[in-house]
Amino acid sequence: MQLQKSRLDLSSFQTTNGFLFLKVGSSFRCAQIYNVAVKQVRADVNMNGIKGYFSFRQASPFDLTLLSVNLTNLQSKVAFYHVHYFPVRSLTNRCSNDSIGDHWNPFSLNRSSPTYPKGPGSTHDMYEAGDLSAKHGNISGKNMVDMTFTDFNLPLFGKNSIVGRSVVIHQPNGSVYLLGQLQQVKGRVSCKSLCRITRYVS
Repeated sequence: MQLQKSRLDLSSFQTTNGFLFLKVGSSFRCAQIYNVAVKQVRADVNMNGIKGYFSFRQASPFDLTLLSVNLTNLQSKVAFYHVHYFPVRSLTNRCSNDSIGDHWNPFSLNRSSPTYPKGPGSTHDMYEAGDLSAKHGNISGKNMVDMTFTDFNLPLFGKNSIVGRSVVIHQPNGSVYLLGQLQQVKGRVSCKSLCRITRYVS
């Protein structure tokens, strides 16, 4: 396979689009070249004294995702944070695991397996895609965090995208403490619910 230059000059061909021509054996292939818009999703937190945000940015489907977490006044009340399967739907019981589902896990990894990593240090494909605190470290015992990570298994593009799902912060005992919906940035998106006691999907 090698790049080929078109030999046909079209003086009346008015376009700003670019094309790539490839020669494969005795035939040619043509593909349009186009710009891919950067995707960014964010959930802001501002409730009960806890303020901050989760921000996820990916330049293209082929790039790493940049994850930024900034939270203040945690007062050692929380520990774990994940992306869960479903968006925030229920207005009456939005913090139930029946509403938001388990951790986002498109490749069906088993957290109970003895080979599942218990903390940071393994390659990201060894974790559930949404198990952020296992991949990047929990926030137990902290009053504030300002962290930035890169993640190669947390896509904002394609069928395994986290866009539209929920981000959840858990207490040390696993109970959901607060959550918010991840939406593409067009202004700010706020977490609208504070949860104190719900059951935990183990």
